[in-house]
Amino acid sequence: MERCDQCMFWKMARPGEGWCRRRAPKPAAESDRIAHWPTTHGGQGCGEFLEVGSAFDLVACSLCRFWRKPPGGLQPVDRGDKPAQWWTQAGLCVRHAPSPVSEPGPRAFWRASHGADSCSEGVARPSGAAE
Repeated sequence: MERCDQCMFWKMARPGEGWCRRRAPKPAAESDRIAHWPTTHGGQGCGEFLEVGSAFDLVACSLCRFWRKPPGGLQPVDRGDKPAQWWTQAGLCVRHAPSPVSEPGPRAFWRASHGADSCSEGVARPSGAAE
């Protein structure tokens, strides 16, 4: 059985529960939103399962070509559920372009993630390239 707790995209948070890091965060309609990966139970599973140890490299956000971190990190108006120290190591995941919506004039804001986060859609930045 293909279970989340045996998948390389899953990161355990506590026994039997963790986060699916299969997808990169999509832009939001509000600024300063944090990327929260979906929580699943270890016994669940999906069709995108890839066994732990498979020939696939997860790239940390801080090493990803789609991640943008300004010097000093991000300075949001509302820190949400993260402490100030987290935000100093945070940047924006720009992996996905905004999707069209039915109403005119929407703004798009990319979601914040920590440099130590990762997802399976990351691509390593060429060596020597800046954040």
